[in-house]
Amino acid sequence: MKIPTLALPFLILLPALSIAQSHKSIGDIHYDYIPVKLGDTSASAKIFNADISFPIFKKQTSSLSGKAEIGSIKFSNFPGDANSSLYSISFQAAYTHKLDSSKSLSIFGKLGVYSDFEDISIEDFRGTVGFQYRIRKNARYLYGLGVAYSNQFFGHQINPYITIDYHPSKNWYLYGQIPSDFRIEYSLSDKDFLAFGIKGQTNSYRLSDKTGLGRYNNSSFIQTSQWSGKLYYERFIFKNWSVNVSAGYAFSQNFRQYNNIGGSMLDSWTILTIPVGKKRPDPAVEIKKPGVLYSAGIRYSIFSKK
Repeated sequence: MKIPTLALPFLILLPALSIAQSHKSIGDIHYDYIPVKLGDTSASAKIFNADISFPIFKKQTSSLSGKAEIGSIKFSNFPGDANSSLYSISFQAAYTHKLDSSKSLSIFGKLGVYSDFEDISIEDFRGTVGFQYRIRKNARYLYGLGVAYSNQFFGHQINPYITIDYHPSKNWYLYGQIPSDFRIEYSLSDKDFLAFGIKGQTNSYRLSDKTGLGRYNNSSFIQTSQWSGKLYYERFIFKNWSVNVSAGYAFSQNFRQYNNIGGSMLDSWTILTIPVGKKRPDPAVEIKKPGVLYSAGIRYSIFSKK
């Protein structure tokens, strides 16, 4: 699948792997819209994501939970082959063991398909494994350390983080994973909430290549990196159902497209979104461009916010 250069900057807004999420949510549907002007043409990228979390078993000192996710992105009024879609389907499992009354250890893994889905092969799969150690100091404060490893299409990625869940007062709430995905939230009322969040991510999607002799052996892929800040508004319309809207700005965005994967590429490393160690091959296309973000969604929480 060939993607025109003009369409490439907006692929960086694709949903990426994110271990951090709202700790109460068990079901989430989100729609994102990215407007763009291509000469005299008004174009856009429309992104859809949905996920559901579910328990597998729970005992006195241990539990196992799962999560299923689907995603897609659709281009409108983009030139050539860009008027098509990219997709993702993934499954995640997390095992948590309670070490004592205040400490716990979690191990998690995720496996999914990330591509244009034109002809799925084993090369379209990528996964993540990691662990998290958490300590609860009191009813209002929990913190911990964690690290995740992903075998991205562009090489190895390490995501270290500090997890936090802190209620400094009745109205203020800080939660997420620092520095890659966290929010500070303020309760306007029992049903209305305002938040500001910072998110950093890097992602990759495999693109089909039906021209090579190996069909997939030389298939191309895209790598994206992004840091953004967003303002969120959420309102609970029923006890467990809420709607939310957000707008923000991606202040750092880097897109790379590679036509082939060399052995040296697979040996490269990234910490968060920062390449380290061995120099990587030059990409066929590299674009850096900030931009605005808009989204709306609905979610179901296992219990209502207090």
